[in-house]
Amino acid sequence: MLKGRCFIIYLSEVRIKNFRKFGEEKNGTPGLVLHLRNGLNVLIGENDSGKTCLLDAIRHVLLTQSREYIRLEKEDFHNNAKELKIECIFKGFTINQAKDFLEWLGIDDEKQYYLRVFLTARRDEKDRLIIDDVRAGVDDEGQIIYSKARELLRTTYLKPLRDAETELGARKNSRLSQIFSSHQEFAQGDEHELVEIIKDANDTIKKYFDYDGKPDNEEHVLRSINSYLTAFSDNNSPLKSKIEIAPAKLKAILEKIELVLDQTKPGLGTLNQLYIAAELLLLQREKSEGVKLALIEEIEAHLHPQAQLRIIDYLQNICDENNDGLQILLTTHSVTLASSIKLDNLIIFTENNVFPLASGNTALHEGDYQFLERFLDSTKANLFFAKGVLIVEGDAENLLLPALAEMIGKKLSKHGVSIVNVRSTALLRYARIFIRNQDPKIKLPVAVITDCDIRLFNKDEKLMFDKFSEYEIETEKQRKAKIDKYSDGNVRGFVSPYWTFEFDIACSCLKSELYAAILMADDYENVDRNLQKGKKPKEIKKIEEYLEVAKADIDAWLSLNKFEIAKKISEKVVLKSNSKAVAAQCFAKILLSKRFTECEVEQIKQDEHLQYMVDAIYYVTGS
Repeated sequence: MLKGRCFIIYLSEVRIKNFRKFGEEKNGTPGLVLHLRNGLNVLIGENDSGKTCLLDAIRHVLLTQSREYIRLEKEDFHNNAKELKIECIFKGFTINQAKDFLEWLGIDDEKQYYLRVFLTARRDEKDRLIIDDVRAGVDDEGQIIYSKARELLRTTYLKPLRDAETELGARKNSRLSQIFSSHQEFAQGDEHELVEIIKDANDTIKKYFDYDGKPDNEEHVLRSINSYLTAFSDNNSPLKSKIEIAPAKLKAILEKIELVLDQTKPGLGTLNQLYIAAELLLLQREKSEGVKLALIEEIEAHLHPQAQLRIIDYLQNICDENNDGLQILLTTHSVTLASSIKLDNLIIFTENNVFPLASGNTALHEGDYQFLERFLDSTKANLFFAKGVLIVEGDAENLLLPALAEMIGKKLSKHGVSIVNVRSTALLRYARIFIRNQDPKIKLPVAVITDCDIRLFNKDEKLMFDKFSEYEIETEKQRKAKIDKYSDGNVRGFVSPYWTFEFDIACSCLKSELYAAILMADDYENVDRNLQKGKKPKEIKKIEEYLEVAKADIDAWLSLNKFEIAKKISEKVVLKSNSKAVAAQCFAKILLSKRFTECEVEQIKQDEHLQYMVDAIYYVTGS
C-alpha cells in the first residue's frame, strides 16, 4: 500500500502542444505547461490570450457532464502544425478512487498515484484530420480509456454569455434536464417516484379528455382532433391522439420541467445567478468517486460588481473549506473579481504563455502577498489585463502621464497600457508581481516611475547645498541607485533627475504650462472654499489668460538660476503641499487643449528634465 497524504482526485497539470495559441518549444516539448491548484484557479488576461483555449483543450480530453458536441477541427492546429497533443494529469487519488483507474495509473517520486490522460490528432499527406481515441497511461502509447473510467472524468462547463432563461427552460435535451439527470437524486432512472406521479397525472388528464360513452353530438376537443386524423389517414394505418403531461419516462419528464424564480420578470443578472446555482448541483452532489471539476467562462456575465463579489466569495469559500475535492477553473475580465481573489489563486495569461502568481512563482515575499491582498483594489487590478504597465506613486503622475503620452503620439489606451497608482512608496510590491523566480520570464514591459527625492530647499525655503553643482552630483548618485533598485528583467525604474515630479517639470520646457496650471488650481480651490462657505465664487478664467500670466511672470525671472525659477513655480505644490492632484489635472487639461507644433513636441521629447517620463512611455508602449 502506498503511504502518504490522502487527497481527493484533482486536475494537477495540463500540457498543450500545437493546439490553437499554444505551439511547441524548439526541443519539441509542449508550448504550454500549467500546474493547477486543488481548489480555485482564476485565469485572467487580455482578450485572445489563451484562457478559452485552455478550457476547450480540457473539454476535448475529458468531455462534459452536459455531453455537448465538441470536435477538433483543422483550424485547431497551431500554425498548420501536422500533429497536436493535449494532456491532463490527475493527482490526489485515494486508494478507493485508484481502483477505478488501476490499469492506467502511474506512481510519482512522492509515491503517490497519478493519472495521465491524453488526446492526439494529426493531419495526413492529403490534409485529412485523424483523431485518436483518448488514451491514458504513463508512456506515450497509452491504452484507450473507456467506460466507467471515462465517465468519472467528465467536467461541468458553464459557457460564456449564458442565456439562462433558455438553458433553464423546458425543451428537448434542456440543460436543466441534463443537470438533474446527472444528480444522485435521479440515479434510479425510470424507477424514480416522479415517473409514478406523472403516470397518475396522465391517467387523470386522460379521464378528463376521454369522450368514450359521451353523446356523438357533444362538442369535445380530443374527439374533434381525432375525427380530423381519421380523415387524414388511411384505413390500414389509422391515426389517433391522446393528451398527457409527458411520457412516463424520467428523461422526458425532466425535459418538461422549468426552473424559475419566485418573482415577476427577473433580469438577466438574476437569471444568471439561478443558472449558476443549478450548475453547482453537479459540483456539490454527494459523490465519492471521480473528478469534481468545473470550467466556468466569464462568470461576471450580466452581473453587477456586488453580485460578482458575492458569487466569487462563495466559490472561494467552498473551495477553501471543501473536503471532497471541488476544483474550479474560472476565466474573468472583471477587475472587480481580479482584485478580490487571493493572488495565490490567480494565473495570468499573456505572451502565449501562463504565469501562476502562487507563492514560489514570483519574486513576491510573504509580506507582499498580505499587503497586496489588503490594498490591490479594482483601480489597480487593471494591471492584470495590460500589454504594458506604468506604476506611479501619486495622483499627479496618474493624471498627467496619459496627457503627456497622447501629446507625443503614444496614447496609452491604444497601446493597452495600464497605470497603477499605488499612492505610496510600495512600488516594488506591485512590480514584483511581474518578476518570476524561474523560466519562463514575463516580457510584459513594466515601468516604475518615481521621484529622485533629494530636496534642494528646506521647509524654510533655504538652500540645503552650498553649490548647485553639489546638488546635481548628489541627485545623479541617488537617481542611479533608485534605477538599480527598481530594475529587474522586464521591470525598469525611471527616476526624476532632481527632486519631485512637479519640480523637475518646472525646470523643463513645459514650465509655463505647469505654472499656468498651478494658478488655475488655486482659483479652483478658492471656488471650492467659497462654495463651502456659501459665498458666490469668482469665475474661472480661460486657459489662454492663465498662460499669458504665467509667461509674463517667468519672463521676469529669467535672470535666476533654473532651480530658483523652478522653486518659484512649484513651491505651492512642493514646499507648501497644496493639492498636487488639482494642479496635475489642470496641467493635463492645458496640455491637451494646446496645439503644439512638431518642433515643440520634439523639444519635449528631448528635454532632459522630461526624459525619464518620455522614456517610460516609450518603453511600455513597445517603442
